[in-house]
Amino acid sequence: MLSSWTGKGTAVLLAGMMALLSACGGTSGAENGKNGSAPAEGGAGAKETPKEKKEPIELVFKDATFGWSAEDFMKDYGSAIQQKFPHIKVSFVPYPKPSIPEMFAAKSKIDVVISSLLMFNDNILDNKLQYDLTPLVKSTKYNLDRIEPTALALAKQLANGGLYGLPVAGAASAVVYNKTLFDKFGVPYPKDNMSWDDFYEVSKKMSRVEGGVRYQGSLVYPNFMLYRNPYSLSLINPNTDKADFSSPKWKEYIESMLSGYKIPNNQVEKRGQFGGQVGKDLFEKDQVVAMYLNASGTGIRELSFKNMDYDFTQVPTFKDAPGLGLQPYPLYFYISAASELKEQAFEVLAYLTSDEFQMENSKKGILTALNNKDIQMAFAQNYPEFKGKNIKAILPAKFAPPAYRSKYDGIARGDLEQAFISAAMGEKDLNTAMREAEESANKKIEQVKSQMK
Repeated sequence: MLSSWTGKGTAVLLAGMMALLSACGGTSGAENGKNGSAPAEGGAGAKETPKEKKEPIELVFKDATFGWSAEDFMKDYGSAIQQKFPHIKVSFVPYPKPSIPEMFAAKSKIDVVISSLLMFNDNILDNKLQYDLTPLVKSTKYNLDRIEPTALALAKQLANGGLYGLPVAGAASAVVYNKTLFDKFGVPYPKDNMSWDDFYEVSKKMSRVEGGVRYQGSLVYPNFMLYRNPYSLSLINPNTDKADFSSPKWKEYIESMLSGYKIPNNQVEKRGQFGGQVGKDLFEKDQVVAMYLNASGTGIRELSFKNMDYDFTQVPTFKDAPGLGLQPYPLYFYISAASELKEQAFEVLAYLTSDEFQMENSKKGILTALNNKDIQMAFAQNYPEFKGKNIKAILPAKFAPPAYRSKYDGIARGDLEQAFISAAMGEKDLNTAMREAEESANKKIEQVKSQMK
């Protein structure tokens, strides 16, 4: 299963077998624009006409961020494309090598770029690969209303009102809890619709030392909780192009996040435990954390845990923003401006965002970015261990509106995360940590700007 944050890159170029389309018939499920494509001419019941045989083509997908293996890409996307479009040969170029500039230098083709939101500017804009899909959306009558509204709004923001990519997967937003620990200590399971105050009260009840073992009530990773904050606070001021953490709301939000680490026996002892595999091991391997919130990933890889009885509950909300979840962080596929097969590539992206494909991928454990509750609730149906779990908690009832996104977000987020960790570890007071983080980020931004001149 592909992950937005993990996976091994291998210098493998996979391509499936080519075959020519023959036989008659319309595309299944395409009527009435249901799957994002144009309605069948003449409506339901119209006489089917033979399909024109199509010349074989090759579409090259470049992973510019994640380090997926070619095998996993073909399993989750490529093989389905070739089955749907037998005349298309799918080739996959892994991350990191060859890079996009190296591919340009070698005159290699790039039809579709796969990039994280944080790397959008580096991968798409800096390489001048942006291509507005709006004319193709109109000419094919692609139904944008099927996309989750904030994922669409974010895509349009990135393209200044246009559309450079389509979201093929959503992002996880759930608290995972260890049912065995709650049973052991006689504490009721956490429930949906909790406020953060409720969450910290549960954390207090679960944080303890017993039998010489310290149990943490909760572990919340700061990185994407900062980037996807529910108040839609931006890291970069769009008017100054500088990091700006001076908003009172930023401080209020971070103070709330820090309060969880002031609970007795819930302190984090080492910096590395605030993220990555080290933090996950405390929850999954060592099983000394009762509630775990990562707030990243596209599916079952990030939401599966071995040798433990667990379930999901919604990310808590703030009392001044009841019911409002985290910001969206979808996975977009972008058609390259350098592609000579843009119409064919868009036909593929329309299929990857169709109800048909998204339903199958949801069952396989890849979160959808469509505004379709049936597809959302079908998540991981192919996995018996997910039967009976609180699937509806994995995606919020309502995403927060997307904040302003800048090419310098990665710099600002990194420094703000370190400020959070320094304050949580008691190394610095929050005011000092945030001020120094802002200064550090702006120095780095100026260095980047000077190198671009």
